[in-house]
Amino acid sequence: MTAMFPDYTPERLNDSMIKTFLDIIVLAMLNGEPIYGYKLIGELHKAFGVLLSPGTLYPLLYHLKEEGFVEVKLFKRRKLYCLTGKGQVRVQLINASYQKHSKRVFSFIDMHLSKTLNKNNM
Repeated sequence: MTAMFPDYTPERLNDSMIKTFLDIIVLAMLNGEPIYGYKLIGELHKAFGVLLSPGTLYPLLYHLKEEGFVEVKLFKRRKLYCLTGKGQVRVQLINASYQKHSKRVFSFIDMHLSKTLNKNNM
């Protein structure tokens, strides 16, 4: 822990990162077969160790539906979420953008960290 970030823990960092990238993660998960909301929550927990509340996931799904990226189908009185054609294009664009920018961010961080390491080794 640091004085600047007293509540920092690896778990909190993980939670924060998953929530930051939740849109692309959910769109990617829907790029295949339709899936129930609670199954999305379970799969996210299994993959990342983050237990999202329905209050976090369902507003995102609603927004994605309103934007035309996701459609909802009723099956046995439950809602199945699936990606639309527009959603498939969107997930590809977001993925390309995130990959490009994350490389730039980590290169920048690495450059500055190496300066500190070089100073300490002198």
